[in-house]
Amino acid sequence: MGVPMQYLNINCLVVDDEASMRRTISNMMQKLGFKSVVTAESGKKALDIINSVKIDLVISDINMPEVSGTEFFTAVRKDKKYDRVNFIFVTAEANKSAVAKAAESGADDYLIKPFVLANLETKLSKVLAKKFNPSNFETHLKDFKRHLDERDLSEAENQLLRASEYYPDSPTVAYNFGLLAVAKGDAYTAIDFFKKAIDKKPMFVNAYNSIAEVYENLGDMESAIKYYEMAREISPASTERLITLSKIYTAKGETNKAETILKDAISGTREDISASSHLMGQMYLAKNENEKALEMLLKAYKKNPYDPSILQSLAEAYRKVAKHEKAIETYNEALKVRPNDANIKYQIGKTYLEMGDKQKAIEEIKSAWEINPFSKDITSDLRALAETAKFDI
Repeated sequence: MGVPMQYLNINCLVVDDEASMRRTISNMMQKLGFKSVVTAESGKKALDIINSVKIDLVISDINMPEVSGTEFFTAVRKDKKYDRVNFIFVTAEANKSAVAKAAESGADDYLIKPFVLANLETKLSKVLAKKFNPSNFETHLKDFKRHLDERDLSEAENQLLRASEYYPDSPTVAYNFGLLAVAKGDAYTAIDFFKKAIDKKPMFVNAYNSIAEVYENLGDMESAIKYYEMAREISPASTERLITLSKIYTAKGETNKAETILKDAISGTREDISASSHLMGQMYLAKNENEKALEMLLKAYKKNPYDPSILQSLAEAYRKVAKHEKAIETYNEALKVRPNDANIKYQIGKTYLEMGDKQKAIEEIKSAWEINPFSKDITSDLRALAETAKFDI
């Protein structure tokens, strides 16, 4: 059948640390008729290219030294001007964990090595059809996400309802209704929708993770652990999730379990410098070895300066060594990637409290509460501030 002619003039970037794989994919693309295909041997080189050449589509390996595929993806996605760049990830691991990692990243699709020309053609046709000829369903979903990001919840709901008219049983629709409920502050409705998404798609790792996050915000740590562990079983390589789990276990007094999680994760990420350094930094933070933590987290940051999870851990380390201005600066860098992250705003507020600036603390914590009104910790701190500063919430 072939890739439609109107797609063939786009600029494509193939990223892989193996020269033979770059040649193979590039040759396949040319056989399919793509006229502009450039290659990069690393995520770092790919970033240089994408910042200097207009790229429409990226096909990237996930596991690469220096800057991994997911780190490259995060770096690109943080800049709104690249939000129309499509990503297809390539992984050599034909297991559910690798597939979940690719799907969880937010990329448009993934391929498992080895693959043949027909596999690549199918994926490209699917991704590019969505790009150039989106269905009404896809258009409404995209508009939903845009309005949700803008906190225009009424129009977001309208777009999602219109999307649901096309595929009412879609797990994606159910999941997005869960996200909408979170934005509205309706925690238990959100959980119900996330569970519906899982019923329709049992490997929907983001749905498990979202349920865990809601329970964590509600202060139900046992349920949070249950769903984080379920997400971890599907996709064990998420550094951010492992760190969250270790923090919860630490807060529960199960420090040995927390340390075991981090040590096991470190042993599995030794080739990924940013991930292993991040995990080691978090382990030092848990032990209050704060200077060592800062050293490791700066190492992680140097390798991957766009990861919001690394930025948050680094900010925490700055706070622990009383470098509060640097902490706020670092949290604000994380906010550039996740502008509606209530926890980041909350942590900025807590940092201002540590600095003795109660007014700025109130502003940030109130902003966090407006995004996430069912967070037990945010609500508790805001109420305490309201009592002392004499304002209503």
